[in-house]
Amino acid sequence: MTIGLASEISWRLPGWPVKLLTSFSQAERGSCYDMLAAVEQTERRDLRVRYFRHAMDESRHAGLFLKRAREMGGMNRTQAVVADAGYLTDNGIVGGQTLIERMGERDFLAFVYVAESDAVEQFNVYLERELPDDDTAAMLQRILKDERFHVSYSRAALDHYRKDGGEVAVTRAMRDVRWNRIKEGWLRFSVNMGHFVGNIWLTLMYVFMIGPFRLFARIEDGGWQSTRPAVGDRLQAARSQG
Repeated sequence: MTIGLASEISWRLPGWPVKLLTSFSQAERGSCYDMLAAVEQTERRDLRVRYFRHAMDESRHAGLFLKRAREMGGMNRTQAVVADAGYLTDNGIVGGQTLIERMGERDFLAFVYVAESDAVEQFNVYLERELPDDDTAAMLQRILKDERFHVSYSRAALDHYRKDGGEVAVTRAMRDVRWNRIKEGWLRFSVNMGHFVGNIWLTLMYVFMIGPFRLFARIEDGGWQSTRPAVGDRLQAARSQG
């Protein structure tokens, strides 16, 4: 219900589909870097191959989302580069520990599984409700095939941990990931709401407080006057002190 309502809002309001696709592009770009880091960190050869394929998928998805956003009237190439750099810096992907370094491989896989499962559910809601236009829907269909593979391999990797006696640890890791995603979503909503409310208050302040005072303000006769003495006056003052 919540996903459906949020999806309707995201695709119905003017300009929001472009913002949504741009945010998807940025998220996929960040995920690509994290998956490449996982290729270097893992000691399992089978997962190294899957991580690398996942990284290539995410890179391609980022390009598809951004291309579609630009086709729909979104940001130009320069703006897109700046937005990507800002996203990566804000989320600690550049110049800090990568996700797998912070979480460890088991919790990292739990994060991948939960995030990719949520993406599959979200994209399916978009398509079932016929929210995107035909070109965007076709793009989402292609991306969904990759997302299902990501869900499949991460689930199989987590099952490997379960078979080794880590059932409780895997369950706790998935619970923690879901809780953290809820908290992060709430924080993003709070920031956006704060900006929205702040803009409203600033507008009201200008209209009802600053605006009326401007009607009574006037520039003094003679306009702006310099408070610094002229060059000739400064020379005369210097001579008088001699």
